[in-house]
Amino acid sequence: MKQLNDVVLLILLLISLSQITIFRAKSISQVVRQNAIAESSPSLKKLVSQRQTGCRGRPWICRQGYYPPTVRKLCCRNRCIDVFSDVSNCGFCGSRCRFGRQCCRGQCVNLNISRFNCGKCFNRCPLLSRCVYGMCGYGQPGPRPRPPKPPRPCPPTEDRPAK
Repeated sequence: MKQLNDVVLLILLLISLSQITIFRAKSISQVVRQNAIAESSPSLKKLVSQRQTGCRGRPWICRQGYYPPTVRKLCCRNRCIDVFSDVSNCGFCGSRCRFGRQCCRGQCVNLNISRFNCGKCFNRCPLLSRCVYGMCGYGQPGPRPRPPKPPRPCPPTEDRPAK
């Protein structure tokens, strides 16, 4: 029984020490970060403060990784934006699609009625089928049944002579 109490006490002690260590580690990392900025050299501070972030003034970084370079991404408000699918920048920066429309290949389209973008971009409806509520052929009657084939004439038998 005494051993069990010792084990429980040891476990509780380890748990409390681990929480103190985690709390102390967080506060130490904050102090280190503040001291590194405060005690760095003036030339390093100047370089860090002059470094540009984003794509403003450097629009070519939005085209990196694409070969051949495409115009899909543009620098809009200092961010690289895919203008082929972004609703707030459809086709070019600042061109916002109206409510209920989606940007498909740089054009604002209504996915509920567009035959070429029915329900999602580039989902084409079959010929003679309309797009209703984003579904191809919704509420349309199915194809008309073909008329039945005429019956074939019976072959001549001994009972019936051929005509």
